[in-house]
Formats: sequence, structure tokens, C-alpha cells
Amino acid sequence: MVYKIIMLFFRFIIESYVVVIPSRSFSLLLIFVCFLNISVLSGNMTGNLGEPAEAEVSLKLLFTELAGAADAEQRKEVNTRIAGLFENILKHPCSFDYPFDSLAHVGKITAPDNQLRIFTWNYSDSPADHKYFGFLQVKNKTDDKISLFFLDHQEAGKEGFEERVFHPHNWYGALYYQVLAVVHSGKTWYTLIGFDFNNIFTNIKIIDILSFPDGDPVFGAPLFQFREGAKKRVVFEYSSEVVMFLRFIPERDMIIYDHLSPASPRLRGQYRFYGPDFSYDGLKFENSRWVHIPDVDWRP
Repeated sequence: MVYKIIMLFFRFIIESYVVVIPSRSFSLLLIFVCFLNISVLSGNMTGNLGEPAEAEVSLKLLFTELAGAADAEQRKEVNTRIAGLFENILKHPCSFDYPFDSLAHVGKITAPDNQLRIFTWNYSDSPADHKYFGFLQVKNKTDDKISLFFLDHQEAGKEGFEERVFHPHNWYGALYYQVLAVVHSGKTWYTLIGFDFNNIFTNIKIIDILSFPDGDPVFGAPLFQFREGAKKRVVFEYSSEVVMFLRFIPERDMIIYDHLSPASPRLRGQYRFYGPDFSYDGLKFENSRWVHIPDVDWRP
């Protein structure tokens, strides 16, 4: 009886939120109501694994176990449990707005249009062997239902990498740290910026396009315009001993990045010797394309 009264009260608030509750407050309220709903039904206020806060605690413990795993087989087993628990909880409608703040080893980014959320993480069996995993959470614009896609890392190889198209089942693997939403041909295309540890000698940064033709995710589209022609994605490989700057800068309305050069002309093409040369290039979205702009005046 108490549960019914409480839920009727929150139902009244939710149905009235359009005039009395700001959208951010509504997101927090929705998370609380989901927590209350599951916890009261289970007869206690600690919740269960169907609820984001409880799942977050379990995931944090699993990531600690993953970091301390003794061998590759144990890491694989623990990661399978992580992916399974993540999949179960990310299907929950409440999880889209839940922050998962304590999961420090997981990248969590949300698109500016609030229709896409991306989770990525990795582990390594050796300094030269990194494995990447992730989920795309996509919110339906009409009914807020969640579509979930698991990103399954497959070694892509370097040949033709900037020109290939990838899907969740053969994803190349990266830790995404920025997502932008741009409109092209009347559709929303997401620009992703990510990082790959690659190997002991070089790191890689990537700028990619994510789209959803027919509702399914596709990585790669020829929206990057350079003097030599269009590319489906932009890839930077450089020495693992240096740091490369690459971000979208809202004040400049541009992606700005370090220009990379070899330490010596004779080392051209040997990317373990590449690093920033104290100049910057950019990409600006013009005429439905990311257009390359050399020699950008920029001071981070």
C-alpha cells in the first residue's frame, strides 16, 4: 500500500514535469524513481543488479579484479563478466542518464543532442597487446527506448585503414573521449575523437564518423576533406614517449591538433620518431565536410 502511494505521487510529478521541473532535475528524478521502484519491490533499499547504482558497485569491483588478474585467461573471464553486466544494466531505461562516476577506468561520453552515449574501456595482456571493448547506447527520439550495440574489437591492420568502413562486430578499437553531432544531408552524423595505445613504440589518435543508416551503427564516412582528397577517418600515429593535442575547441568552432613531424627528415615514415613540431592544424565543418586548415594560430 505504501509503495502504491509513493509511486502514484512520483507519477503525478513526472506527468507534470513539463511545467514545473527543469530537464536536468527531471533526469535526476527519473533515476531516483527507478531506484525506488526496484528497491521497494525487492523489499529493501539496497536494490539489486537490475538497478544502476548497485550495478555500478559491482562493476567497480570487477574492474579492480580485472586490473589485478594474474594471467590472460583470467582477464578474459573477468572482462566477459564486465561486458555481460554492462549489457544488462545499459538496457535499463534509467541507465542513459545515470553518471557511473565511480567507474574511473571506463570512458563515458554523451553526444550534444543527448541521443547517443558511448562507453569504452580496455585491458592489456602485454605492452604490445591491447584489447578494447565498448557499448553504444542510442535513444529513440520518439519514445526514448534504448537500442544497445556491443563494440567487439577485431584487429584492423593498417592497410587502407583511413578508407575502410567498420561495424560493431569488427570494430577497430579505441578509447573515445569526445563526440560531436553534425548535420549532413539532413541526417545527424557523429564525429568521434579517440585514442589507441597501439604498441610499445607508438600511440594512435583517431577522428572518425559514426552514422546510423537503417538504424545500425557504421564507422567511417568520406566527410574529411584534405588537399589530396576525401578520407573516411583521420589517423595520427606518433611516438609513445610524447603527448599529442587533439580536441574540438568550442570557442574556435574547430578541431585543433598538433602537427606531427619526424625528429629528422631521414626518419620520415618511421612513426615511432614522430611528435609535435610546435605548429597546429585544424578541421572546420563547412559545407557538410570537415575541411582541413593548415597552420592554425593556437595556444593551448
